[in-house]
Amino acid sequence: MPESPLTPVSDPLPSQERDPQIQRAIKAYLQARSEILALGREVPERIGGNDNIIGRIGEFLGLRFLESRGQRPEKVEGASNPGYDLVEGDCRTQVKAITHENQRGRSVRLTPGWTQFLLMELGEHYTPDRIGLLTLEQQQQALDAGFAKTETPVVSLTMLGAKGLIGRYGRVYGREEIEALGI
Repeated sequence: MPESPLTPVSDPLPSQERDPQIQRAIKAYLQARSEILALGREVPERIGGNDNIIGRIGEFLGLRFLESRGQRPEKVEGASNPGYDLVEGDCRTQVKAITHENQRGRSVRLTPGWTQFLLMELGEHYTPDRIGLLTLEQQQQALDAGFAKTETPVVSLTMLGAKGLIGRYGRVYGREEIEALGI
């Protein structure tokens, strides 16, 4: 009698040897994701947002970073906000986080409406390796000097380098500085 497609195979494939570890990692990931979503419902002013968990993490780290520098921004209500994510008076901060998984090191275009731009590079353990801070005035200086070509550049990690937009016109904080701030 031919074997049914649902009959268990007695000898696992070599690639299946680590399936239990994969299953544990998936379970841990889904539990952490669930916990972040639950916290977002409980304290939306700190970690609320849409289903983009990395975006939520970036905004939370952005809040903590700006608070460590004496600012007191608040998350903008709603799941998606054009141009900025945090606000304090007239200061509107757009936050972008790019992880080490992003092989091209690029994100979306900057959206108009911000007065302060915060770009963070999240390293291997999703902790900030670098955080860049650029004001709208600094971006305008770069435009006036012909360095920046558009008001809405594609956000990329090259902006944080010595020859990048934030590296030249804003301020880039390295890992040691970030850790000293308690982020």
